[in-house]
Amino acid sequence: MSEAPPSAPQGARTLARRILAFAGVPFLSLLAPFLFLPVLARLAGADAWVAIALGQSVGGFAALIGGVGYPTLAPPQVALADAERRRRILATSLHVRVPVWVVAGAAGAAVAALLAPESHRVEAALMAVAISLAALAPTWFWIGVGRAAPILWSEVLPRMAATLAATLVLLAGGGVIWYPLLLMVAMIAGPAVVYALCAGSELVRVDRGEAGAVLRTHPPAVIAETAAGAYNALAVALVAGVTPVAQAARYVSGDKAYRIGQYAVTALGNALQGWVAEVSEQRAAFARRLRIAVLLHAGLGLVGLIAFAAVGPLLTEVLFGREVAIDRITALGFGVAALGIALGTACGRIGLVTLGARTAFMTCVLIAAVVGVAGLLLGGALAGAPGAAWGLGIAELASGIMQGVVLLALWRRRPAEAPR
Repeated sequence: MSEAPPSAPQGARTLARRILAFAGVPFLSLLAPFLFLPVLARLAGADAWVAIALGQSVGGFAALIGGVGYPTLAPPQVALADAERRRRILATSLHVRVPVWVVAGAAGAAVAALLAPESHRVEAALMAVAISLAALAPTWFWIGVGRAAPILWSEVLPRMAATLAATLVLLAGGGVIWYPLLLMVAMIAGPAVVYALCAGSELVRVDRGEAGAVLRTHPPAVIAETAAGAYNALAVALVAGVTPVAQAARYVSGDKAYRIGQYAVTALGNALQGWVAEVSEQRAAFARRLRIAVLLHAGLGLVGLIAFAAVGPLLTEVLFGREVAIDRITALGFGVAALGIALGTACGRIGLVTLGARTAFMTCVLIAAVVGVAGLLLGGALAGAPGAAWGLGIAELASGIMQGVVLLALWRRRPAEAPR
């Protein structure tokens, strides 16, 4: 069975609305850090700037571990499940993720404190814990359901409120420490409401069989996500370990601007992942939707590359000040990374995962992770911020191309023959 041609215009309008909804929410989430970070860069000094970035970097990596693969694997499952099954998936996710998050968050706090400048170790540790709480966010659930509005009110708006409050405190002469503290409250309160409303009484019923199945089937996705995080989420920490504070501060500025491109790619991926998975059992419809997803991501990646090369240095100077602004070579490296992550999202997270080729997906990401970590460390040590940016760019582009080649090879086989 395939999609009927007469429904194509309506389907295009529905897809456009879905993309706009999922793009609008991350765009608002982008505004929150950029309320605080320019003030931090100008008022708190390079040590605080690097410490907060380190906490975000290490905390982001801890969140990947604590997420136990749900952001990658769960949206297609949710998209195909009925209402009762969705409640069980949501409840079981919390039963599995909370214990893992406790360990990952504590380890992240310790690592961030160890790497941070001595004057701001507490802030770095608290920032790591705050960001690690993203592991418990139910964003993946709403991606599977195809609704963006709950992400807005339960995650984005609380974080924006916390960030605005921290900015006002900093402008009034308060300490940087208020930022992670307020962010923690926001990142706990919003998701807690979602779990109470959407999972309800299922939260108190622990199904050990379901939890065990998750722990058996999710490791490839966890490995892939954490491997990617080794050169993505942990990039700032790795660069800070091999470069002087001044070079690390410049890399941080480029990394913050790079996140704009990442958010755009994430928004598009969130909009299309469930949309593609909905027709995964209809070969013709699936092929058409997957081609659309790949083309849209490739176009977005090219726009990101061009935009970074053209306005990256000016953007970081305007936002964060001339002292920590990036140069054009560094900007181009981050632009290449934006293209690579767009290709990887379409071909890997959407294509390979929906086909069930989790091991192939994990292998591609692991190979790219080795290249990425080596590139960040070697590039940062030899050439500072520009070298590290190009190390990241080469790794992301290699990963995206590799996943595209594997996806094409698998698609040419019968679906039943695709490796799991």
